[in-house]
Amino acid sequence: MASKKEKQVVLIAGASGGIGTVTADLLLSKGYVVYGTTRNFDSAPKTRYHNLQLDVTIDESVKACVQDVLNQEGKIDILINCAGYALCGALKDQTIDMMRDNFETNFFGAHRMVREVLPSMLERGEGRIINVGSFAGRFGVPFQGAYSIVKSALDIYTEALKIEMLRDNIKVSLIEPGDTQTDFNAGRKFTEGYENDLDAQRAVNIMREAEQKGTTPKKVARTILKAVKAKRPKPRYTRGSDTVFFGTLQRLIPYTIQALFARIHYSVPKKRKD
Repeated sequence: MASKKEKQVVLIAGASGGIGTVTADLLLSKGYVVYGTTRNFDSAPKTRYHNLQLDVTIDESVKACVQDVLNQEGKIDILINCAGYALCGALKDQTIDMMRDNFETNFFGAHRMVREVLPSMLERGEGRIINVGSFAGRFGVPFQGAYSIVKSALDIYTEALKIEMLRDNIKVSLIEPGDTQTDFNAGRKFTEGYENDLDAQRAVNIMREAEQKGTTPKKVARTILKAVKAKRPKPRYTRGSDTVFFGTLQRLIPYTIQALFARIHYSVPKKRKD
């Protein structure tokens, strides 16, 4: 284990459960100084790592959180953006406000964190940013389309950021987990029409079942650790057997066949049943 002087400082946005919490525990066990964050700080359970209050949708909260870590440690070596939730229901039923709130957490939240952490990294001439996206960002998941949209945006954002940061020695990577056994379902939000849309309910139930059978958050955390430790990290890392299957499907099969497979997989009927 490295000496205290040599320890790298990690800030994880979104460590109140699932992948974020498991990653925080893993990095702590490997000798990193870890700061996790949670929106509901007063009700958060005690952790072995440092825990801070953070709402990634509020500029002042992001500034205060990052400054707190800098005051305590003098640096942030690694930023890991994990905060996010899924918005479910037919796209036609999702209001502009719902979509905007979805982007505020899943996309602009990550951007706020990056903008606030980067100045100290640039001043030191080194740093690492890891955004946790989703393999769902590679295709439009029916009745969870808003989540696919926002994760697709984060995908392209990370790709562009990686190229821009090369000249400044800031390493940037994207983690794309597939179905993962976490408490992700508890954080799902739904459109107003969802309760009357049996097709949407059936599709989301299929997603839930797939998640229960998916990869473990420990395996995703190990993938994040790999990106953290890599001398030359990959632009993106995938994790999960479903990512292998769907990745192969995307490479080898025309889009019309992919869309047909997705419709069948999520039991979406060709015509609405009255």
